[in-house]
Amino acid sequence: MRKKAIKSKDTVSAIPGRYKKNSYSIYRLISVVGFLFIVCLLIVIASQYVQQLRVRQELAELEARIEMSKEKHESLEIEIERLQELGYIESQARERLGLVKPGELIFQLED
Repeated sequence: MRKKAIKSKDTVSAIPGRYKKNSYSIYRLISVVGFLFIVCLLIVIASQYVQQLRVRQELAELEARIEMSKEKHESLEIEIERLQELGYIESQARERLGLVKPGELIFQLED
């Protein structure tokens, strides 16, 4: 009977040992999967952050280009207004084309 008692004792003690071993490996597996999930989540968040920085930089560049275009547009509007004035047209015709009014004498000095 002693052998039966020992066998039954060994059998009973072996089952909880296996149960503990299996539960430990399950917790370990859950921990590893959880860790991998967190790492993947951090990678996704980091990539989104980098993409957001790129978009903000591109937006700043486009806003600077818009500002430069507005300034150029304003200077061209001022140039258009000047070109509609008769005095400016006359001075440009004299300087660029060398035109004169009828009856006007031009003296050119040679160096």
